[in-house]
Amino acid sequence: MNQVGSVSTQYDPRRAEVLEALACLYLRLNGYFCISNYLYHLVEGFGLDTESDLLAIRLPHQEEVLQNGRRQPNDDTLVLPGDQPLVDCVIAEVKEPSVEFNARLRGSDGPRLIAAALRMFGVLRGDTFEGDGMALSVAKLLYEQISEPHWARIPSAEIAQTDQNRYGALVRMVVFAPKTAKHAADRKHFDLHHVLAFTRSRMRLGEPCAPYRDPALPSTSPWRGCARLIVQTVDESHSLGEVDLPLDVFVARVIARWPA
Repeated sequence: MNQVGSVSTQYDPRRAEVLEALACLYLRLNGYFCISNYLYHLVEGFGLDTESDLLAIRLPHQEEVLQNGRRQPNDDTLVLPGDQPLVDCVIAEVKEPSVEFNARLRGSDGPRLIAAALRMFGVLRGDTFEGDGMALSVAKLLYEQISEPHWARIPSAEIAQTDQNRYGALVRMVVFAPKTAKHAADRKHFDLHHVLAFTRSRMRLGEPCAPYRDPALPSTSPWRGCARLIVQTVDESHSLGEVDLPLDVFVARVIARWPA
């Protein structure tokens, strides 16, 4: 096992799991309900159509209000403005090497697969998925955007509230990636360094979410799974008085805590 704080130059497949869990925690802290590792099932044959790292949904009037009246802060770079009362539906990939979606979503079956993700959000009626209905039009629009070589903005499509559509919604296809990733300068995405900084800020010692855990007694933490290792790593960083926590150092420290 690596020593806490050490950074290995050898790639560890657990890195992907750590970064996906970090992105999921970031979304949760901003009021999103998340499905991690969403699998698109095949009708016939063996295996899967494809998978998405995260599906997430946030309702327009979401707030996390504590007993003393404090409103937990959200990240304005992520959540939709208050004057845009839409259900926010996010199809997300967490990618270190490159800002892109997986090959199946970018392939010829992309519109069908994106439409399958839209069904999970439940903001469009079932009949809109038939023939040339609105659902397929939305999926095709998103597919065209993620197929472009440059993204000036996050690929997205708005669904207007009508008699047929009970909910107004914005569907966004988001990539979480580090600023060192290929295409990071050309494709709008969410920087994992920023994601870590926001999460670390919300997990500061003394904040409302901190009193129920003790950095000196990691076993008392109510967090579970990889999120627990992330929170322990963040707590340690605050205890050490570190102003910043580089992404690579953070990942190495989480992996160093991995159960044997």
